[in-house]
Amino acid sequence: MTNPPPTEVIRPLSNAERAQSLRETLARAPDRSNLRVFGYGSLMWNPCFDVAAQAKCELYGYHRDFSIWSVYARGTPECPGLGFALEEKPGSLCKGIVFTLPRTTTEADLMPLWEREMWTGTYTAEWISISVGGVEIPALAFVVSTDHFQYAGGLPRSEKARYIAAASGKYGTCYDYLAETVKEMKEHGIEDVELDDLLEAVERLRGE
Repeated sequence: MTNPPPTEVIRPLSNAERAQSLRETLARAPDRSNLRVFGYGSLMWNPCFDVAAQAKCELYGYHRDFSIWSVYARGTPECPGLGFALEEKPGSLCKGIVFTLPRTTTEADLMPLWEREMWTGTYTAEWISISVGGVEIPALAFVVSTDHFQYAGGLPRSEKARYIAAASGKYGTCYDYLAETVKEMKEHGIEDVELDDLLEAVERLRGE
């Protein structure tokens, strides 16, 4: 069993640390005037930035999973939930939505995204290559740091379901977080059998 992190080690990044991370990430952008963001979880149905265009896409070599502990947004230290994470996994395929941002997007416009995805440094901001209709294009993705204290990889489905069914945080229940994501994916024709099975397991627990 993977245990939730002790509350005394949970320290949000400072505003200065987040701002530095954002500047460094933008400095590495392949094309600063044509920014794209890959959404694989709640960003698909709740982006926190202006969107000029969006499209269904594929990302090879990565896997979507509930593999970070949530003790604030969708859980508490006493009743932790789980959050989506993108993890490198050779041979895998993760389908999602790529958002193209307006060309006028500034660092300030992206700070809400950093406050949301880089709250405690659980992820690293990386420029990856996604496929849209067979064409490879660069996009920004938030990839989980497997050595971070909030990483919760390796949990069996039954245990994930138990945490998700019980948890609720500042932004709502962990169940709604999962259900809204699955709903949005289906509306875009994106199938993920593992998430479907996990949602069914959670709903069985909630109905007991």
